[in-house]
Amino acid sequence: MKERLPAWLVLCVITLVAGLLLGITNELTKGKIAQQSADAANAARYRVLSEATMLEQMPLEEASGLDNCYAGYDDAGALIGYAAQVTVQGYVGPIEIILGMDAGGNILGVSVGGSGFAETSGLGAKTRDAAFTDQFKGLTVVPGKEIALHEDVDAVSGATISSTAVVDGVNRICAYLTELISREV
Repeated sequence: MKERLPAWLVLCVITLVAGLLLGITNELTKGKIAQQSADAANAARYRVLSEATMLEQMPLEEASGLDNCYAGYDDAGALIGYAAQVTVQGYVGPIEIILGMDAGGNILGVSVGGSGFAETSGLGAKTRDAAFTDQFKGLTVVPGKEIALHEDVDAVSGATISSTAVVDGVNRICAYLTELISREV
């Protein structure tokens, strides 16, 4: 008569092997994933500062609440503007917002997304679409006045929480950059 291994032992062996393989896969791919995330963020910075050919990271004040800030320059070394990033909490999870602003306080572009972006498909995910983000282009930020949802920009229908989160993030970046610009002048 043939002896069989207990089912619990077989299940433990399968679980250990699967866990080991997942751990190895994670170690092999985490560097590439981090590099792809950094490349995507850098590409977004260049999209919101389309005339910039060089970016220089700027030091942030700890109380800023921003993730990072870059100054963008053209080929001649002239300042094009600034690109800053903030991460806000959306309906489902984190939303990374990158905003470009020129020295006159005009918004040049907004990028919404990030590697952890998981807003509801067909609703909150539409905050990444040009139909929503392009509403910010050309707005001039006035110190002390925030961009208002439903007044300056329209919310994505059915995604008020995600839309509000993006506008709040845009306002945080705008407040920081207008203060930065006023100190630079």
